[in-house]
Amino acid sequence: MIAGGVARPEVVLRGRAELADPCGRVRKNAYHAARALEPAAAAELVEAAERIAANQAAAGLDRTVREAQEEGAVVRSCAVVVGASGEARLESILASHALVHAAEGRLYQRALLHGAESRGLDTIAVPKRSIWEHGEVALGVDRNELRQWIDELRREVGPPWAQDQKLAALAAWIALTKPPASV
Repeated sequence: MIAGGVARPEVVLRGRAELADPCGRVRKNAYHAARALEPAAAAELVEAAERIAANQAAAGLDRTVREAQEEGAVVRSCAVVVGASGEARLESILASHALVHAAEGRLYQRALLHGAESRGLDTIAVPKRSIWEHGEVALGVDRNELRQWIDELRREVGPPWAQDQKLAALAAWIALTKPPASV
């Protein structure tokens, strides 16, 4: 979670949202598992994974908002880095390994976005493919400077600082530029 001003935001909370089944009844990669099932069973498995992800996202968002409030921060938005959009029928998804990967990403991205919306947060879906361009436009900063700033955050927050953490930080920074939705 990033807070503060757009000119120099600071990381105030950091964590990983685990959206898969905590009991392990439904695999994290449900679409992969569904490929081996008959169509009706595959649909049931994917629906179960969607319900679990939604519940886990809701619990994780509630926990994060509570922790932020305890630190004196006000949470007004949730930025999610998203992959390419596109909807396909389940049968088509399961027939393509690439579509399976994309669908699994969308499942968790949608869970976070819907969970945030249901909690009254503004949501920002930032496309992964063009996140640096979005950053340039939103922040008015050259992408090389953005990359440098994001890389320098590692010193402040420590490891791990992999690509997903970097992109999440940039998406959150972009979210700071958005005016709050009117009430």
